[in-house]
Amino acid sequence: MFFCEEPFRIFFPAGLLLGIIGVSLWPAYYGGWINVYPGTSHARLMIEGFMGSFIIGFLGTAGPRITSTSPFSRGAALTLLTLNLLAAGLNFGGANRGGDFLFAICTATLVGLIGRRFIRRKDSPPPNFALVALGLVNGLIGAILLGLFENQLYAKPYQLGAMLLEQGFVVLPILGIAPFLLPKLLNISLPDVPESRAFPSVWKRRAAFAATAGLMVDLTFVLEAFRLTLFAPWLRFGTVLIYLIATVPSGTRSFLADCLRVGIGAIVIGIGCEALWPLYRVGALHIIFISGFSFVAMTVGIRVVFGHSGNTHLFKKRLPFFISAGALIFLAAFSRYVADLAPGARTIHLVAAAICWLVAALIWAIKVLPKVAIADPE
Repeated sequence: MFFCEEPFRIFFPAGLLLGIIGVSLWPAYYGGWINVYPGTSHARLMIEGFMGSFIIGFLGTAGPRITSTSPFSRGAALTLLTLNLLAAGLNFGGANRGGDFLFAICTATLVGLIGRRFIRRKDSPPPNFALVALGLVNGLIGAILLGLFENQLYAKPYQLGAMLLEQGFVVLPILGIAPFLLPKLLNISLPDVPESRAFPSVWKRRAAFAATAGLMVDLTFVLEAFRLTLFAPWLRFGTVLIYLIATVPSGTRSFLADCLRVGIGAIVIGIGCEALWPLYRVGALHIIFISGFSFVAMTVGIRVVFGHSGNTHLFKKRLPFFISAGALIFLAAFSRYVADLAPGARTIHLVAAAICWLVAALIWAIKVLPKVAIADPE
């Protein structure tokens, strides 16, 4: 039963498996094992499958605890898992419209489960979680737009849907969770917001600031959809940077906190590269996706899995396996970016990037996933 009450225990392994499948499509394609170009299926498996599973696992575990409400039931957790896996299966098979609509249903189900607990809350969530809520809305709207306009790749609604799903759905929850998680990794306390069902004025101010930052990021996606591609990335870069400076604690250090900072820093660098060199936008996005999203997901995954399996003592130590995995992830991001700069060696770099990420994922899986089966002794 504790697998459903703490959904990360089933969603993190499922998400990593979907990520491995999604990345493996590239060596399979260039090795001649599959004939269909896997671009769209790869993107959906990585965002809806890999990142979606980690987001569901984290929020499904943390949400009820933060709001002091009941954990997810077995039926709720298995419904989410079934919808997510079915969506991934459709995307793997190339039926991306069906996959997007199923993922939209999965996201709407998650929003409903979290929303009911928010309404019944005894304590209010951290104010920066306004970005988490907005990120889920991005994922829902983005998946619907992609499903509706699947065959119109250059239409504005499709472009907007792609940015909302592939970027907004992930980056906004990361920005929302970082000010909550970093102090826990650093074992420090920030100025208190009183725990209460009511919203004190300081909570409202911080939530309004977070929501404004998130809406500004969403505005940049709208501007890009309408081809204002020179201005929008700079606005996004400035918004994210100002938000992070204002909300993320600095100074004190720990291994996992530094890893989280590095991953978030990679997201900022990727957005900056997109603004500086728009001709290489796809490569810049992969800096965000690989060294940002996936590295942050694995960092948070370690914190959650170790914290819920009686291994909190490992938070204070360097983890050699994650240093190795992190090096491979950043090598994968570098190789993927270089692939766009060196067309003659593009295939080699794409395959090398995929292999580096796959090896990193396997290292992480071997060292982390066995602990999802260990109940917290406390």
